[in-house]
Amino acid sequence: MKPAIPDATQFLATVLRDDIMPQLTGFRAGNVGMAAAMLDMVAEQWDGAAARLHAENKVLRALVARCAIHFGQTPPLTPDEEDLRISSLTRENEVLKTHLIDLHAAIEADDSAVAGALNSEIWDFLRSSVESQRISSANF
Repeated sequence: MKPAIPDATQFLATVLRDDIMPQLTGFRAGNVGMAAAMLDMVAEQWDGAAARLHAENKVLRALVARCAIHFGQTPPLTPDEEDLRISSLTRENEVLKTHLIDLHAAIEADDSAVAGALNSEIWDFLRSSVESQRISSANF
């Protein structure tokens, strides 16, 4: 048997919420309820995490390249073969965002029309990135 991560975490959340939490009071009940909610969030995010990061990294690589080229810089190298592990995709995402931060500061100081368009693209990307990570059950 190979348990799916979302199914396993949802099962654990249900056990905590329905079987254990009713037996507790006060602070301990609150902690168990919060742990159950966090497991629900893990289940929600797990299934799409690699796809979201892969898609975001693709957009981010292209945006960083356009910004770098605007300043006559060589775009950062991209991996030869994509490693689809979440940890690897996250590391690449962090590196690309670091490049974007540096380039964004220069873009905002540039008064050209191209820089203005790139600045809008950067803000659109950042809004989209935050929106894609929104957790529907985060209510505490």
